[in-house]
Amino acid sequence: MLFNYEDVKDIYPNRDSFNSFLRRSLENGTIKKIKKGLYALVDRTTGGIYASRFQIASHLFDDSYFSYHEALEYYGLATQVFVSQFTYLTHVYVNDLEFEDVTYISKKDNCDLEILDQMESEGTRVVSLERAIVDCIDNPGYAGGLEEIENALAGCRDLYLDKVIKMLEYYDKAFLYQKVGYLFEKYFRDRVPESFYQLCLSRIGNRIQYFEANVGFAKLVLKWKLMVPTERELPNELF
Repeated sequence: MLFNYEDVKDIYPNRDSFNSFLRRSLENGTIKKIKKGLYALVDRTTGGIYASRFQIASHLFDDSYFSYHEALEYYGLATQVFVSQFTYLTHVYVNDLEFEDVTYISKKDNCDLEILDQMESEGTRVVSLERAIVDCIDNPGYAGGLEEIENALAGCRDLYLDKVIKMLEYYDKAFLYQKVGYLFEKYFRDRVPESFYQLCLSRIGNRIQYFEANVGFAKLVLKWKLMVPTERELPNELF
């Protein structure tokens, strides 16, 4: 579905013959150019390409993969779909790329943990569900916001806690331990052993943090030392 010269050099060992193939195929509409060196096969019945956004992002660079909201979509846990942009991760920052009304935006990331290389079977590189959840809680802005994260947790299967702990230890952020502990207790309760909550509590310190909450519309969860959003109440005179 997606290819570069290396993928077809056995068929076109000569660069000139490969370039001739590209020109003919682009002209007759059997392939589309995503960027220099990366091409997609076209479904002639629909005019669209066969590859998904997940596969395109995974092929943009040798080290590109995706997490955050895009991973929630991949795992079927997203309630929103970001149709006009796709954030992917690379080890270096690169410019945005537009293809068929989708802007592919890179986010620099040097963490190599919990990346599932499925290029041979599915044509994707995606983080594990456990890392996706931790990444989203760490950066809600890349996840569609707290409500989207909570919807994902509500529909989530049991997670492998060893993978969650691995990511928490890697990021080593007191605030992240607070947020993960609070949300896991809220949505998983006794499905998660008490030792996990105790681990999170032991790393949070004494600072009270605001978690996606605004002053005046927040409530304190004392156990986790978090100010979390509360429902905004309308004045009585409106009723």
